[in-house]
Amino acid sequence: MVPELQALGWGDDFDAAYRAFCAPLSPDERGQLTPVRVVGTSRQTFRVRGLHGEQEARLAGALRRQGEVIPALGDWCVLQMGPENAGRVVGLLPRRTTFARALGADNERRRPQAARQQVIAANVDLILIVTTPDADFDLERLERYIQAVWQSGARPALVLNKTDLRENVHWWLEQLRTLGADLEVHTVAAATGEGLQGVRALLAEGVTLALIGSSGVGKSTLTNALLGRDAALTGEVRVSDQQGRHTTTARTLYLVPGGGLLIDNPGLRDIAVWDADSADFGDVEALAAQCRFRKCTHTTEPGCAVQAAVRAGDLSPVRLAAFQAHPARGRRR
Repeated sequence: MVPELQALGWGDDFDAAYRAFCAPLSPDERGQLTPVRVVGTSRQTFRVRGLHGEQEARLAGALRRQGEVIPALGDWCVLQMGPENAGRVVGLLPRRTTFARALGADNERRRPQAARQQVIAANVDLILIVTTPDADFDLERLERYIQAVWQSGARPALVLNKTDLRENVHWWLEQLRTLGADLEVHTVAAATGEGLQGVRALLAEGVTLALIGSSGVGKSTLTNALLGRDAALTGEVRVSDQQGRHTTTARTLYLVPGGGLLIDNPGLRDIAVWDADSADFGDVEALAAQCRFRKCTHTTEPGCAVQAAVRAGDLSPVRLAAFQAHPARGRRR
């Protein structure tokens, strides 16, 4: 495997999809193409990175006219190289994971032709949900974040940031642990560097990690600490309501020194989970097949293998709640 692409998260699945895309083309046509990953987006163009370094690209007109899915940050695309370090995106490779949120009804009325989802990032392996021990702390909102991450196909982990502002964060940690015994919880003070070693250990070559959370929880400070440079803007939190000022306004995919990739997202005050029908609950369904009763609701029935897994800490109660709310699974009994 090409090391430059492997460092960007390339894998056998993307390689096979790229070869299938190129198979019907002539040798001359294939010679104009190269795989790239989207590392930045704007209204009209994309920043992509691949074997030829980083460059600007536009979406091919044919893709726009056909109503194809628009590439998102983290997507792997097929680039048709052009003169002067420019190119056109002519294909989008299948995604491993898709982290998205549903657009509200107001958005749909203003943009009736738009898709009902906003893809926040694609092909993310691990999503760190960042919160703080202050007025922003909201357990129910964190549960919705976790559900959205599970449904994206990525793995969630929790980060309690700004622990240097409290003498004792035991209560907040206990609350976070109620969200699931299988969830990783990291305590950090990004501004001072305390606790960063555990988060850095999550990064390895080709692994893509994203940060989500409300404005003001210190995602940009954490990004800068992990990168070892001031790549993301940071701002103060308002004393009056403890809200951040949205210093991050665009999403960027960074290469992390020592291996791994990192996405710092603008603040998400809350999230509406997109497309519950597409969620993969194979692990819960495998447990459900072991229940004593065929129509077990996984609540109070005796012999419920799913509830037994929750009690044993082998299944997150948040993941079970997502399964039970699933219109095609949990509610169809």
